[in-house]
Amino acid sequence: MPTVSRITVHHEGNAFSGSDEYSAIARRLANIREGHIRRRPEPFADIGYHFIIDPSGRIWEGRPIRYQGAHVEAQNEQNLGIMLIGNFDVQRPTQAQLISLESFLVDRMRFYRVPVSRVYTHRELKSTACPGRNLQSWMIAARSPAGTFARA
Repeated sequence: MPTVSRITVHHEGNAFSGSDEYSAIARRLANIREGHIRRRPEPFADIGYHFIIDPSGRIWEGRPIRYQGAHVEAQNEQNLGIMLIGNFDVQRPTQAQLISLESFLVDRMRFYRVPVSRVYTHRELKSTACPGRNLQSWMIAARSPAGTFARA
């Protein structure tokens, strides 16, 4: 991926419960990656997201940024994919996830010079429930004229 001109935020879609210990999250991400590379009819080359934020707020590298993601069908070109672990239709992102998302997203916006108008959620690009109503409402507020991302 030669450059980043937009960023898309996702949720995993599976409710999070259980351990947020490093090893447990590493296993969960390995399972997500395995599901993506065994996907049918078209498997992905790797996990579809560039970065993942776990419930403790740790940021994990998924797919290396030099490769185009596989996270929004037909919309992946120059599109950085960030996924938060959880299902935010049935739960809320943790405070740690939101703090990490806010600082990381602002940093990536500045680094790649992506304006707030080019920061999306999955459902804004494709018909889907992702990133869940609870993360969607947070994203709308963060992108508002008074929101954190608008000042980036």
